[in-house]
Amino acid sequence: MSETLRDLVAARLAGSMLDPAVQRILLEALGEDETGLGRPIRRAYLRSVTVSGFRGIGRTARLPLVPRPGLTLVVGRNGSGKSSFAEAVEIALTGDNARWSSRSDIWRRSWRNLHESATPQVAVELLIEGDTEPSTVIREWTGDDVGESRAEVERPGGDPVPLAELGWGPDLALYRPFLSYSELGQMISGRPSEMYDAVATILGLELLATADKYLRDRASGLEKVIKQAEAELPGLADTGDPRAQAAEAVLQSRKPDLDRLAELVAGDHTADDAEMVRLRRQAELSGPDVAAVEERVVRLRAALAAAEQVRGTSAEDARQRAELLERALTHFCGQACPVCGGAQLDDIWAGQARDEVARLRGEAVAADDARRELRVATQAVQELVENPPAGVPPEVGAAWTACRTLADPVVLAQEAPRAATALAAACRDAQEQAVKRLADLDGRWKETAAALAAWLVTARRAEAARPELKQVKAARKWLRDVHDELRAERMAPLGESSQMIWELLRQQSNVTLGPIQLAGSATQRRVVMDVSVDDIEAPALGVMSQGELQALALALFLPRAASRQSPFSFLVIDDPVQSMDPAKVDGLARVLAMIGETRQVVVFTHDTRLPQALKYLRLPATIIEVVRRERSVVELKESDDPVARALRDARALAKSGRVPDDVVRQVLPGLCRTALEAAFLEVAWHRLLTAGQDHGLVERQIGDAHKLTELAALALYGDASKWSQVLGELNLRYGHWAGDLVVLCNKAAHQAVPIGDVDELVGQTARLAKLVRSS
Repeated sequence: MSETLRDLVAARLAGSMLDPAVQRILLEALGEDETGLGRPIRRAYLRSVTVSGFRGIGRTARLPLVPRPGLTLVVGRNGSGKSSFAEAVEIALTGDNARWSSRSDIWRRSWRNLHESATPQVAVELLIEGDTEPSTVIREWTGDDVGESRAEVERPGGDPVPLAELGWGPDLALYRPFLSYSELGQMISGRPSEMYDAVATILGLELLATADKYLRDRASGLEKVIKQAEAELPGLADTGDPRAQAAEAVLQSRKPDLDRLAELVAGDHTADDAEMVRLRRQAELSGPDVAAVEERVVRLRAALAAAEQVRGTSAEDARQRAELLERALTHFCGQACPVCGGAQLDDIWAGQARDEVARLRGEAVAADDARRELRVATQAVQELVENPPAGVPPEVGAAWTACRTLADPVVLAQEAPRAATALAAACRDAQEQAVKRLADLDGRWKETAAALAAWLVTARRAEAARPELKQVKAARKWLRDVHDELRAERMAPLGESSQMIWELLRQQSNVTLGPIQLAGSATQRRVVMDVSVDDIEAPALGVMSQGELQALALALFLPRAASRQSPFSFLVIDDPVQSMDPAKVDGLARVLAMIGETRQVVVFTHDTRLPQALKYLRLPATIIEVVRRERSVVELKESDDPVARALRDARALAKSGRVPDDVVRQVLPGLCRTALEAAFLEVAWHRLLTAGQDHGLVERQIGDAHKLTELAALALYGDASKWSQVLGELNLRYGHWAGDLVVLCNKAAHQAVPIGDVDELVGQTARLAKLVRSS
């Protein structure tokens, strides 16, 4: 997105017909969009999960995964340890597990495997877009509680760094790439606001929610001022004095004339008019808002602390040093430094230099930000400094006025609260003295006059607050309308995706899911689902079976987790099949295969219906079986993958005695071609991703490779345009039989060709697929 959310809203505001004062209030509420334009998204795939001494796994067990889009099923009976791998991915990246978070302490202390005495450890190997080598997140435990652990990341060519340096904290909350059966239930059965938050957070409208809270709080403060004046109004004229009756008449009008009331308070006195005017003014004295000063001084002190942390550093110096190192990095060649003749400018030096560049860039930004914040915080304090009113000691007023020109923010942070407190106290003292004097001037009228004089201060504040409150309410209404429009716009594609997924999952269900909308705000926020049963509207949660609720939760979760803004190109789903009837399992198989076209989907299940559905629906998936031996020894074996499946079908066809020979010879080359395509596809994904290519570009290149030789060229060279060199390269690497095999499989896709010995054809296909995958 080329413009920030603030830019978008500001543009709409500029084109609106709102009063300029309301527009200014809205701009104040919006502040600065701290999200900026966003950082580049570097997508990550899972390459393996290794577990030792954690949950149901004792001795070290490794789950290998292919780091590319596709569906992988990890199957095994309940208690086999398969879910321990799913939990390991989540806890490695987050340090917690949603399944345990709401459980009792005994759950949090029962995570350690009983059969392994070594230090528990989980390791998640990731292939991050742009890196040529994998990164590994390793989490080890230091105590008995599941929360007593530490996590580090081993990045290519560098030393281990804290997990936080990956910068995935917010993304793990927004695009949560793992989901268990228990979470699916919580998503549906939890509070409406929790379901709302689970969906709404990825819309990126937090800035508007923050602005709305600012306006709500501002309106609340103004309403308090108005209500305070209204609450103090009764009883002010509770006296038989004629002047009190006149004041009561003023107060009973729809809009009291405060100036007339002030005249009544000041009338019929024994002192001269000038003294009364002075006393009247002094009775309405209002000093600085000490709370506001304190609040801004707190910000100033925080800015001073931040500036102190970067003191001694120089943003400009850091920037120049970073640029110098970057220029050096473009010319290093493994030889001694041409300047000092000392250190070798090798790969180790280059890695260290890159780390230093990153640090210096951060130092420059931190120093600049700290100084900028210090300036803004200083100005914010000094903006509150106004000329002191007459009637206060000159030295007190001078101390307050001096804060406006103090150049040293440290001194300002010390003096401003002190001076504001002193001036506010002096104003209160002066006001109290004036009120007392006015009361003394007129015996019978003094109580009512004093009360009215004091109330006038509040009343004038309320009078000033009313038009501002009207403006704030107008600003909030406009902002909420814009928020609702943007929310609907951004929710529409997510809702459509959820509807599409539901249509696949709802197999043989009478429940229809219409548009999904987000509605309400604050405590009334909720997800509105248009649900009908046989075309009759119905409440979603009241008419759905448990299996349908499970499917609905998946329909809501999957579009969020598969968002294009997510850096996670993988989804880990544990036990999604429970409570689903066979028809919905078929729908789930189709959904998972569809998501697997663009995401790496890893599903853990004990239910044999899901792999069976994938098989008879002929949907591509790699199936890994988990077997638990004694003493928590867990073994894994790949029970199926696209290459093995095609070869198995080819062998079965070749050895079948019931299929006519002419049919065998017509169909068999196609199965062999399918096996080769799957092998070349796997290698092509790996080659292109490890070369640092963008994920979208890889998808387009593979999607454009319509010929077997083009796909082979991507696998062999990373370039589909070299398809004409494929046969020669295969012959050179493996022998002429390899090129001949590809030619035969290509021709057989379009016409009948003699294939010779069918067993030899299948054997050569298996051999070439193995050689290609191991290259």
